[in-house]
Amino acid sequence: MSVIDIKMSAIYQASHDELPSEAGIFSAEASGISDAIDPLVRQVALAGNHPIGPDLADLAVELFLHLRSMVRTFNDSATGLDLIADDFVRQDEQAKAWLDQNRRYLGDPQTATLPTAPTV
Repeated sequence: MSVIDIKMSAIYQASHDELPSEAGIFSAEASGISDAIDPLVRQVALAGNHPIGPDLADLAVELFLHLRSMVRTFNDSATGLDLIADDFVRQDEQAKAWLDQNRRYLGDPQTATLPTAPTV
C-alpha cells in the first residue's frame, strides 16, 4: 500500500474556509446586481422607455446567471473536497490522526446561499 503525502489542513481549510468565502463574495455580487437592476430599468422606462432598458435587464440577468453558477461551483467544490478529505480520514491512519487533533473541521462546510434572481 502506498502512502499519499497530502496536507489534510490544506484540504479542510479550502473546503471549510476558502471556497465558501469566495462563494459568499460572488453570491453578494449577484444579489447586488439583482437589487440594482430593477430600479435602474424602472427609471429608464420613466425617462421615455429608451431601447437600452431591455438590454440592461438582459445583461443583468446574464451576469446574475453566471455569478450564481460560480457560487454553485464553489459550493460543490467545497462539499466535494470535504468528502474527499473525510474519505482520506477513513482510509488513512495518518489522516485520521491529524483529524483527531483538528476537530474543528468535522461536519459539513458552511456554503454560501444561492442569490435570488433579479426581477425584470
